[in-house]
Amino acid sequence: MSPHRRAAGATGLSSAARASLAELYPDHVGVGDVVRWSQWSLARAGFHQSNALPLLGVCRDELMLGFAEAVTDAWGAPFDLGALAGMVFLGRTGIAAALGHAPGEDGRHRFVAFCFPHIGIDDDGTVGRVMRPGMHGPSAACGALAALGQELADGRLDLALDPLDLEMSLLRTRLVSYLRYGRVPTLSELTEAARDVAVADLRALVDGLASDQPVDVAYLSGVVIHTPDGGDLVGGLRGEVVVDGVSSPLDR
Repeated sequence: MSPHRRAAGATGLSSAARASLAELYPDHVGVGDVVRWSQWSLARAGFHQSNALPLLGVCRDELMLGFAEAVTDAWGAPFDLGALAGMVFLGRTGIAAALGHAPGEDGRHRFVAFCFPHIGIDDDGTVGRVMRPGMHGPSAACGALAALGQELADGRLDLALDPLDLEMSLLRTRLVSYLRYGRVPTLSELTEAARDVAVADLRALVDGLASDQPVDVAYLSGVVIHTPDGGDLVGGLRGEVVVDGVSSPLDR
């Protein structure tokens, strides 16, 4: 794990932080629990570190290093999908490159995809704020989603493609179609939308792959929660595995 972030438990948090955590993600678990669950649940479907390529879709934020390291320890070096807010913008060329890197010695290609946007909770229970190492005060997490939420609140959303701000431009375009017209979403709702869009976009890319061998894929998703005690939790965990085109939920 990163020296700056570690696996967390809720018992050491302030009452305000615990209340926010319980309201948003009452089903939260530790990062270590997530990767162990991925290993034992997927082993029964034939996925192992030796025959699968992990795909890592997380935000560019340095706070996500600990989560990335936990995935790498469990599944090996991942193919990076990441962009702002954990969105999946690599496109057909990128996913085709990932297929070319996936093991296939047994006649099958396998991906284990992790799509995990993130959110912070401050010591006073404020959602979307986190204390970063070396800073005198809290800052936003996820900063890109917080900026999008503020634009929506201010009524100044610009959907033009900015070549000098491509990822934020695409983030606006992809998420706006998932939002209810006339209502400003909360940051947690934007984070859930980012997770849903990332999984949907990745699924469309994988389904469009041309391969003479079967491509099996596990989709794991959730929200990484940065807590004020310097640790990370995961909420809203979901998982499914698609083998020979048949989708099955992963047992918890």
